[in-house]
Amino acid sequence: MRFDAAWYWLLLPLVLFYVVWLSGRSYAHLVPRARWASVATRGAIMVCLIGALSRPSWLADTDRHHVVFLLDVSQSISSDNLQAALDDIDRLARSSQGEEGGIRTSLVAFGQNAQLLLRQQAEWDGFSPEVRRLLCYRTSLPEMYAEQTQLISSGASRSDGKLRQVEERIEKAEAFRDDVAGDHTDFERALRLAANCGETGESRTIYLFTDGQFDRGRWDRVLHSVGSAGSALHVVALNKPVPPEVAVAEIMVPQSVRVNQGFTAEVRVAANVETNARLSVIKDGYTVREIDVAVKAATNTISIPGLYFTEKGFHSIEVAVRPEADTQPRNNRARSLMIVPGEARVLYVEGDENQIPYLKSALELEGMSVEARPASGVPLDLSELLSFDAFILSNVPTDRLSRRQMEMVRTYVRDFGGGFIMLGGDESFGLGGYFGTPIEDILPVRMPIQKDMIRPSLAIMLVIDKSGSMAGVKIQLAKRAAIATGDAINPRDQIGVVGFDGQSRVLLELTSAADRSTVVSSIAALEAGGGTFLYPALEDAHERLLDSNARRKHVVVLSDGQTAGFGYEELVQIMAADGITLSAVGIGDGADMQLMESIALAGAGRAYFTDDFYTIPQIFTREALRASKSMLIERLVLPVAIGEDAALKEIDSEELPLLTGYVATTAKAAANVVVVSDSGDPLLAKWRCGLGRTAAFTSETKPRWAEDWLEWPDFAKFWSQLVRSITGEDLATTVSIECTHSMTDDGVVLAGDVRDSQGDFVTAGELTLSASDSNGRLRELPVERVGPGLFEARVAEIDYGADQQFVWQFSAPDATDQTASYGFVYSFSPEFRTLGVATDTLEDIATRAGGEFMRVGTASPVPTSARSLTAFQLWPILLVVSLVLVPFDIFCRRVG
Repeated sequence: MRFDAAWYWLLLPLVLFYVVWLSGRSYAHLVPRARWASVATRGAIMVCLIGALSRPSWLADTDRHHVVFLLDVSQSISSDNLQAALDDIDRLARSSQGEEGGIRTSLVAFGQNAQLLLRQQAEWDGFSPEVRRLLCYRTSLPEMYAEQTQLISSGASRSDGKLRQVEERIEKAEAFRDDVAGDHTDFERALRLAANCGETGESRTIYLFTDGQFDRGRWDRVLHSVGSAGSALHVVALNKPVPPEVAVAEIMVPQSVRVNQGFTAEVRVAANVETNARLSVIKDGYTVREIDVAVKAATNTISIPGLYFTEKGFHSIEVAVRPEADTQPRNNRARSLMIVPGEARVLYVEGDENQIPYLKSALELEGMSVEARPASGVPLDLSELLSFDAFILSNVPTDRLSRRQMEMVRTYVRDFGGGFIMLGGDESFGLGGYFGTPIEDILPVRMPIQKDMIRPSLAIMLVIDKSGSMAGVKIQLAKRAAIATGDAINPRDQIGVVGFDGQSRVLLELTSAADRSTVVSSIAALEAGGGTFLYPALEDAHERLLDSNARRKHVVVLSDGQTAGFGYEELVQIMAADGITLSAVGIGDGADMQLMESIALAGAGRAYFTDDFYTIPQIFTREALRASKSMLIERLVLPVAIGEDAALKEIDSEELPLLTGYVATTAKAAANVVVVSDSGDPLLAKWRCGLGRTAAFTSETKPRWAEDWLEWPDFAKFWSQLVRSITGEDLATTVSIECTHSMTDDGVVLAGDVRDSQGDFVTAGELTLSASDSNGRLRELPVERVGPGLFEARVAEIDYGADQQFVWQFSAPDATDQTASYGFVYSFSPEFRTLGVATDTLEDIATRAGGEFMRVGTASPVPTSARSLTAFQLWPILLVVSLVLVPFDIFCRRVG
């Protein structure tokens, strides 16, 4: 007998006393026998109710037994060991099924997660094909991929039943590989699941098949509870010989070194075989040293002295080993990130390479480190951009940058505290296509002109291919581009849209850009379908522009295919004679590039070709603003300083040199406008954007517009002071943030140690942490204060092989906000860092669990001596008895 809540019986004396006491004060006149019969009945009812509340169970011996196979399917298990484990499980399961009694079998597969694949099998018939495909995913997936390729090559469609079955099997196997096997081995989670298989009270035997390489969880916390629950745990080591393997287990470098400061890298190479290998040291992507080493069948430690960096910023040290005997190349390389502090470093990207020396020489004259690049030199990844304190972009159009690069620059400024300056030119600001881009988001100026100025008006016709090949994302982006063009031009300018497939259709007659509702509703009617014939559409555009009184008339043609007909150059030449210019945009590989180039040349315009459909809106708005010339100011301009700024410190702001041109923009509401033109347009504007600072100088630093500035004695001083002001060098550093990281069972823990200039802990203030993904987007991570000036954050998911980049930001009421960039990289999962079987760990598990230690291929059944009990719940019976006694009590009181 067992009671789950035996303490309820302590209430019984009080309840019985109350029943007797209450019967003595009853107003009912009962004969003594009836009164005592009622008291006895009520007492029995109370006994039954208290007994039901205590939840009693009757325990009885049973022959039911549960065998649980716990199989490690993580990445560190070789195919040979996995197959040998399956053979042992099959043999053990068949042997247990032959014993007398009710024996049931379950199978739990585990790695990063645990999954119950077979649940309480009363009969064992071996592994089903589906289960075997999942467990042997390393070999089954390539076979299924080959089968899928063969079916597709033979002409099978997606609706074909056999192909659909293969794809469903592939999907399940990939999900098992990613979700269950994963990149780690969590034995604690698997053991908890195995210990809870089956029913309460039954005896349980667990066979664990593993190599003991656990890098997640605390299995020792669960092991005791498994034994106390009456479960027997036996360990089978997966120790069949594995192929030759060499792995770069770890590369240890200082977290931070100074420019030209030498340091030593310690490399640990693990191997299960003696072999010769060549070790390559790669610094920032370039091989700087190669070493021949003799690797032993153990953990080898190799020192690489004499390393250094000549520039500040984020840097990487990578080690690659090429052994003579090896199987898995995935673990032959390891990287580590380092931060090198130093003097301010500037990246200067100039659209015209011949004009680079003017600004570069001026900044270097003021002691700044400048790396100048052509238009193609904008960094492709955030790590490279973070190596610079400031980024200057001069007269580079958007077609030289991808959308991802522009978003990366925005992240660099807003989230990592970088400085950014955009210089003017005929390929910059709105003329370069930056309207509505992430670059415009971070600048202190807007690209469209927000006031009505006396400038030439524009009539622009958009001739858009709406053939069947434009269906989907292309036609939607074309609509967006047409609407954005209407938003970008002056409200009093005119816009029209002609759509063409096999025929021409005027969707929007020339309409004022101010009538946005008409423009948007007309463009919405653009739908894809039909062939491709451009000629009638050009005629329609020509006819409507002839009737316009606009000073400038322009056509933009967009097509993704080959058009029928001929005589296009002649028609465009006639249009040009009527004062109508034309530009052409070809998208995709199927566009008629020769035709696009020839009509753009005949129309005195430009030809664009792109495979990135998402650049269509930028190209359209760029062409509209260029054609209107409403943003290009080329005349003698007198700069006027209207505000104080660090860029003008110790400079006579009343004697700023003349300019001969700039790009018109409109200052944003929160911008600090420092210098304006004699027309009131901003020439120099600055502002704070997130953690960083940006500036817009709408003229240039080249002879075309700034010849007098180049001869100005304060030219170098002005530009160096401007660059330093947007890098934050004018701020006094009051606190420092020291960063570290370490891998734990629950992920990677990042620690931030905040100290003041005297080295004391900073207790007032908060520290926040943001993490950057592969696209440069940041997300904030929860940060916990764990001590005075010490903060921790946890990163649960790690993208192995990719740089992990973060930015700490400290905010205090009595100090200026401080930021610190930080990064690390784990080249591959810990599954590939350790080789062989952790025999000591497995023997320890078997000893502490009181089980047997065996080796795969020789595992044999272990008889269980655990007593199996089944529990019958008695509380429902007691409750029914109490309900039956209630009418008897009523009968006694009525009759007596």
